Amino acid sequence: MASLADSAYLEGGSLYYSDLPIRSELQREKYRHWGRRILFYIHLAYFVTATVMFPFLITNLTFWFWLIHTLWFELDVTTNKNNIFIQLLHAVSFVGSYIVMITATILLVILNPDFISQRAEMENHSVAFAWLLNVWIHYIPPILLTLDLFLHKEHIRKRHRITFNRNSPSKKVILKDTLKVIWAIIAPMGVCAAWMLAGYTPENVYHVTNYSYTYLIPIMCATDVIFAVIFLFIVKKRKDTYIRLN
Repeated sequence: MASLADSAYLEGGSLYYSDLPIRSELQREKYRHWGRRILFYIHLAYFVTATVMFPFLITNLTFWFWLIHTLWFELDVTTNKNNIFIQLLHAVSFVGSYIVMITATILLVILNPDFISQRAEMENHSVAFAWLLNVWIHYIPPILLTLDLFLHKEHIRKRHRITFNRNSPSKKVILKDTLKVIWAIIAPMGVCAAWMLAGYTPENVYHVTNYSYTYLIPIMCATDVIFAVIFLFIVKKRKDTYIRLN
C-alpha cells in the first residue's frame, strides 16, 4: 500500500496510488475524460468556424479567452505531465470567463441593448440566433468551467499543489504558493491589458461608446479578484476523499 510519503504522491503523481479504484469510479473517470475531450473539440470547432467566417472576431476579447478555454479543455488533468500547463492556464481560463461575462453584460446588454440586433444584421443572421450566440460565448463558458472544476477537483488539486501552509518548514513551498496566488489574480487581467495594449477598445471592436473606464476597469478588477479568491479556495489542497482498496 502506498503512503502519503511516497514521492509519486508528493510530486503530483497518480491520484489512485498503486491501487485501482472500483469499477464504477473507473467508469466515471472515463466519462469525465471524454466529456472534456468533447468540450475541447466543440470549442476548437467553434473558434475556427467563427474566425474563418468572420475574421474580425479575432479582435474580440471574448475570442482571446475562448482560445484559452480551448487550450484548457485539451489538457488531461489526470496526469502530472501537464502540471505546469494546468497551473498556467486554469486560473486564466476560469477567472477570465467571469470577467468576460460581467463585462459583456455591462457593455452589450445593459448599456447597449440594441447591440445584439446590430450584430445580427452585420453577420447576416436572425436576432434570435444572435442572442443564442451571445449566451453561448459569454455565459456558457463560466458554467462549463465551474462544472469542470468541481467534477475534477480531486485531480485538479493535485495538479495545482497549493497548500497555503504558513507553518511549512519549506520556504520553497511558501514561495511557490505565493507565486501561484499572484498569477491567479494578475494573469486574467493581464490578458485584458494585453488586448488593450494591442490597440483594441470597446469603441473600435464593439462600436460601444457610452461607457467609462473609470467604472468599467474597477468592475473588471473586482470581478478578477473575487473569482480568483473563489478559484484558489476550491483548488487548495485538502485531504483526499476518494476510495482506495486494500
